[in-house]
Amino acid sequence: MEKIEKFKQDALGFPDKAKHLIVHNGETLEIANNFILTAKEMIKEIAESYDPIIKHAQAEKKKYSDPLKEAQQIARLHVTSYLEDQAEKQREADEKARKEEEARQKKENDALERAKKYQDQGMQEEADVIIEDIPLPTPKPEAPVIAKPEGLSLKRIVDTDKINRFVETTKGQAQIPGIRIYPGWKWEITDRKLIPKSYYKSTIATKAP
Repeated sequence: MEKIEKFKQDALGFPDKAKHLIVHNGETLEIANNFILTAKEMIKEIAESYDPIIKHAQAEKKKYSDPLKEAQQIARLHVTSYLEDQAEKQREADEKARKEEEARQKKENDALERAKKYQDQGMQEEADVIIEDIPLPTPKPEAPVIAKPEGLSLKRIVDTDKINRFVETTKGQAQIPGIRIYPGWKWEITDRKLIPKSYYKSTIATKAP
């Protein structure tokens, strides 16, 4: 231990000593080379002294950080599942509203055509009755209010693991829209808009306040 403590103290002064080295002949060359070898040996001695401590510290860090990471991942799965469920409900509501509006527009167009025929025949009252019966547009459903913590969002990202499995399973013989597959089962994204939704996955992004 005393040897290591001396190395530690000596190490702090080595940069100044190195600055004062002057190599101008064979003797000073030998001195500089010995200085380098001494520094190398000291580095080795100090590493051998600290490495077990670092290894133990890393093991302790892993012992406590791994459970926290596992807990964080489990919590993320719960949050992602909830946000995906809410997003799916909104997509279903939007799709239902879209279909209802298409049906309403069709009725509206049919009614306007019938009303025009009456107008062409000078039967304005009959035309007005038809026009008055045209259903009004259905208000667009509002997105459900989700009290999300500030900085929390749901993102859709490319599922690289799924793509890798697909490329490996098909040995690069099948193609995925928006992705170029090269020999050696390598691939790259060429157009994200073309990639099928099944090759995306949800993830949450959080930003500390």
